[in-house]
Amino acid sequence: MSSMITTSTWVRRGVAAQFPTKYEFDEDEMGRISKLARMQLEDAQGDLNAAREGKGDDEAMDEDRKEDGQDTTDENKAEKPNKKA
Repeated sequence: MSSMITTSTWVRRGVAAQFPTKYEFDEDEMGRISKLARMQLEDAQGDLNAAREGKGDDEAMDEDRKEDGQDTTDENKAEKPNKKA
């Protein structure tokens, strides 16, 4: 049985290495990668638990906006003039 590999885009020559570099990981490198993956997993589990409990939605959105440089308060927004006739 043969399997077909399909692609949606082609990679032009020179972008991917024809003979990719192979790395050999030692125990220290594997430990570092494992620790990083564990930290990311714990963060994701915390986010999932918060989402399930339904709390922290506003706080998380505010924190994301602050990280993106967006202001979450109305203090710096331009006020609309009051038109009274």
